[in-house]
Amino acid sequence: MVVTAQPTVYAEILTPAADRKEGGQVDMRCTATNLETDHVVEWRTDDPYTTLRWGETTYQNVNGRFIFDTSGVNTQTVVQDFTITNVQRADTDEYVCNVIYPIPTGGNTIVATSNVTLSVLYFPNASFPMCSPAGPITVDAGTEFYMRCSSESSHGTVTMTINPTIQTSRSTNWTSVINDDSDTVVRTLDLTVDGADNGVAFECFISSMYFAGMKRTCQIGPITVRNSVTIPTTEPTTSSTSTLSTAGSTRPSTGNPTPTTENEVTSTSSTVSSPSSPGAAPSSTPWIVAFIVVLILAVTFFVIIIILILRDVRKNRLIKRPTSEKEPQVTQPDPYMELQPTEDKNRVYMEPTTTKETIPNQDTYYQPVEVENGSPEYDYARPEGSTNTYYEAVRVPAEKQYQNITN
Repeated sequence: MVVTAQPTVYAEILTPAADRKEGGQVDMRCTATNLETDHVVEWRTDDPYTTLRWGETTYQNVNGRFIFDTSGVNTQTVVQDFTITNVQRADTDEYVCNVIYPIPTGGNTIVATSNVTLSVLYFPNASFPMCSPAGPITVDAGTEFYMRCSSESSHGTVTMTINPTIQTSRSTNWTSVINDDSDTVVRTLDLTVDGADNGVAFECFISSMYFAGMKRTCQIGPITVRNSVTIPTTEPTTSSTSTLSTAGSTRPSTGNPTPTTENEVTSTSSTVSSPSSPGAAPSSTPWIVAFIVVLILAVTFFVIIIILILRDVRKNRLIKRPTSEKEPQVTQPDPYMELQPTEDKNRVYMEPTTTKETIPNQDTYYQPVEVENGSPEYDYARPEGSTNTYYEAVRVPAEKQYQNITN
């Protein structure tokens, strides 16, 4: 056969990238032209280096999942179709189509080659995402706290989002690390804990646009801060939303973790967003509000107490006034008070009265009466003008007593 040109070969994956999923089917094709009769078309893998098909002979058919179909044999153009059914994650590899010229003396020479890379899409298994530390945490204020969320990236198709469970007054910037060799994505955060973080938890979500409806989550926290002192901050309130999207990643494998930042322009999109929430109050606002409320309640309480006291005083005064008016005080006569004669010069005596505007005058009259008092009718007395020490009996007039005559 006369060769008019150098042999050429072209390998391609016929299945769209979005359909190259675990459990599905992938179709590939290798087209070789300008072949001689002794040229051979070969399909092989790169890692490991394994021949799958040589001409019309199949060397590898893993559990019957590899299917080959060759057309155009003994012509200058050969088309070699390669189908993988029930695709597995392990089928991710580089597939090479070669045109080989066997050397008559032994060995082979590759005269044309083409390769394609198959990345099997899959959703991370049930163990992902992984939060560290997972669940409730108790730390002292001022402690530097390291948090981490990791997952398989499914060749850059997994989106990881980290959100706080409650709104906080601080912004959090999570660092993104993607390792293409291990097909992992990791988000980390070093946080110095203070009172503003008390009760906060972070939820890590993973999802993929290629697996609708599939979503998993894990949680760091809630965080309990001991000996916390809330420090007011002037930073704007942020929602601490941190989203990592690695869809369509074509980052070459270097064997080392590659940190990504917000300003890095690559096919791997890593975005850390912390939208501001204008108008959010600083962390000290709840204490100020509580103090104002307590102050208002205290003032209200004292005002009520004062009103009640004034009302009781007024009530007591109203009760005491009628009592004093109904029971005027009447001055009691002094038993040793001197009796005064009345103006009509009768043998009746009048007790002096006490003048008082609020107490009416009251007169008491007395008249002499003879009262038997049991005293002897005679007594002894020295005769008038006598110097004799002897006494003579004299008649003692009977004492007259006075009896009160009611006015």
